[in-house]
Amino acid sequence: MQKATITVKAKDSTVERIKRFLELNDYQVEMKVDPNAKDQVLVTGVGQTPLTNPTLTQLATKMDLLLPKSRSDYDLVVLGGGPAGLAAAINARSLYGLTTLVIEQYAPGGTAATAINRIDNYLGFHEGITAGELCHNAVLQAKSFGAEWLPGYSVTEFKASDDPKTTKHTITATNSDSPHDHVTVTASLVLISSGVMPRKLSQPGASTFEDQGIYYYALPPDADGVTAKDTIVIIGAGDSAGRAALMFADKKAQVIMLIRKTLTSDMLTVVSDKIKQAKNITLVENTEATEFKATTDPNAKLTVVTAAKSYEATAVYALISADPQTKWVEDAGITVVRKDPKDPCGLVATGMDIYFDAINNGTFDHTKHDLSKVADMTTNKPGVFAAGDVRFRALRRIATAAGEGTEAALAMHNYLTAKPHVLVAEADRSAPSYYLA
Repeated sequence: MQKATITVKAKDSTVERIKRFLELNDYQVEMKVDPNAKDQVLVTGVGQTPLTNPTLTQLATKMDLLLPKSRSDYDLVVLGGGPAGLAAAINARSLYGLTTLVIEQYAPGGTAATAINRIDNYLGFHEGITAGELCHNAVLQAKSFGAEWLPGYSVTEFKASDDPKTTKHTITATNSDSPHDHVTVTASLVLISSGVMPRKLSQPGASTFEDQGIYYYALPPDADGVTAKDTIVIIGAGDSAGRAALMFADKKAQVIMLIRKTLTSDMLTVVSDKIKQAKNITLVENTEATEFKATTDPNAKLTVVTAAKSYEATAVYALISADPQTKWVEDAGITVVRKDPKDPCGLVATGMDIYFDAINNGTFDHTKHDLSKVADMTTNKPGVFAAGDVRFRALRRIATAAGEGTEAALAMHNYLTAKPHVLVAEADRSAPSYYLA
């Protein structure tokens, strides 16, 4: 693990974003606050020279992660650099020779990189591996095969082609640190692997303390420096919430779990049993936070208010759920499925689920569509595929997502084999077999 130092005038959400990015890239980060510092943010230990107020793209470049975008047109653009997207990129490049660009809005691995526990059930790692290490290695592996990696950019517009003969899709992405910095590329193939994002709190005061006391994922470095004097409030009752509670409890902090229902509703038994045995974890069931406000306690950052009681907290970790951010997908005319009609965004429909609503309400016309010919991972748009957590029916496991990415790469190869006119061979590279069909 490499070490980096961040010197700041004062901590704010921008500083927290940089710190998180470094930690997700397997850096051990030391924070120093200097009110007299010349610059708001100074990062040392990443590259040979200090970085002043760096963007995530600049950090990635200094980490030697970024293989600069070399063209404006690609065979494949992968939207999301989690396990599914990275597995697809690795296979698309190494097996099928596709020019590939991966666009990731934050750090390698997406939300998968925030997994707290050491992963000990992933094939081939008998001693286990951290999520950050696994995802960081996957980026280096993709880069070694020539896949290009563009972090710190979010897709803001996606124009999907309906023409199976040309299949040229257009993607516009925006730099999250510089809203006027846009990148537009075209691709014959697109893989939607944008995953899901943590669901945020909506109670009064929640946005005020975001990244300043309220956090939406917990990393192992968050527990460094935590002592018995600290009170950590965990909101949620899933596995991530349970593992976070145990992580902080192991550091002797006082942990309070606010649970909307009961402890065992959505948690693995092995995790809930450990929580019940921990003496410094307090369970507050059938309870929700109603407000977050400032505190007068010098040892706390904020006050968590519930209907029955208020809690002074050093930090709050809201690990309640995750949702797809797929408005841009739906705007492109790609079919999504909402598990609840009230959900603002749906999950991408693939394979037979493209006709999910029609099949469910009895209006599906079997004479017009042969379901046996609808391939998994395909969407309703030619040349557009989906894999990972953003896909309807996906199982939220890192190994499964990586498998889906591999399957998507094969599905794209099969698509090209059946439609050799989609891509045009370039003079400066050897042509895969489907170019020659």
